[in-house]
Amino acid sequence: MSPEHPYAATLLDAGARARDAELLVAEESGSVLGTVTFVRPGTPFSEIGGPDEAEVRTLAVAPEARGRGVGRLLSDECVRLARAEGCRAVVLSSGTWMTAAHRLYERMGFVRVPERDWSPRPDVDLIAYRLTL
Repeated sequence: MSPEHPYAATLLDAGARARDAELLVAEESGSVLGTVTFVRPGTPFSEIGGPDEAEVRTLAVAPEARGRGVGRLLSDECVRLARAEGCRAVVLSSGTWMTAAHRLYERMGFVRVPERDWSPRPDVDLIAYRLTL
């Protein structure tokens, strides 16, 4: 998705995620390698999660850091936080075009929940995954 895409502004609004959820950042020597947003049940950034399901949103890894396990590290931390807070599951939405992310989630044990697939905009289709804890 290009920075000009209308949905990009939502994805780039780290300030809102830091205010209303928990923004996690992976860094190395002062350089940001990746970020993810951990969303607690029932909070403003919850989109597809139920009352006892945490949500993972906006996982992004810098191009130069891809293939180094950064996405897995950030995703694992979200699962750890969800377990520590007593959540039953972790859910997430992923763009249909994000096939590398889909492989990561499936390796972690997430399963597709197509009944939760949705589109925040007519030109953005998201597919849903769930990991039972």
